[in-house]
Amino acid sequence: MISRSLLYRSMALACLVFLACSIATSQSNSGYVDPAVTELKNQVLQEEKKYTGSYKGEPWATSSLNDSNIKAAAAQTISAAQIAAGQASSSNYMAKTDSFLKAAAGNGYYILSVSEFIAKSAAEANWAIVDIRPAQLYSIGHIAGAINIPLENLISQMGMIPAGKKVAVYCSADTNAALAVQTLRVYDDREAFVLSGGVAAWQAAGMPLAT
Repeated sequence: MISRSLLYRSMALACLVFLACSIATSQSNSGYVDPAVTELKNQVLQEEKKYTGSYKGEPWATSSLNDSNIKAAAAQTISAAQIAAGQASSSNYMAKTDSFLKAAAGNGYYILSVSEFIAKSAAEANWAIVDIRPAQLYSIGHIAGAINIPLENLISQMGMIPAGKKVAVYCSADTNAALAVQTLRVYDDREAFVLSGGVAAWQAAGMPLAT
């Protein structure tokens, strides 16, 4: 019984194979083409058309497909744009900053003690004092006659400082005052100095504060 069942199954399988081969042969002879095969061919042909001006035979060292060449070309483009956009406007300030840094050590880093400032301002009346602390600290107590320009507003408000005067700058921290001095010297051509110690040193020297 088992052998007969196996025989029937084998015969059925052989019939299916024969039928499939016959259909394939008839399709081939009749010129029929499976639509899926046609679509695949079209896609392949379209991809080939994109590269008709291909890079076949081009040396890899100079090929535009080479990543290193792409990066180099991009870097050259960026560099050129930066120079064209910034060189004219920044070269003058770079020269001024260079002069400022080279002369700083020889000029005591543009720092004046309270006693030095008092002596200089007594001998020369052309001094302005700038307090770059926040307005709240300025209102609590400041050096008489000082103009309050918080450090973050110095560029936009430096026009408040009278022209033609030397400038003494103070803050709660001398490092902030040094930044202001460099800004004034480089960007406004002012003869500016750090009034070292600020309000604390002023009071320690026995000088009064204004409110």
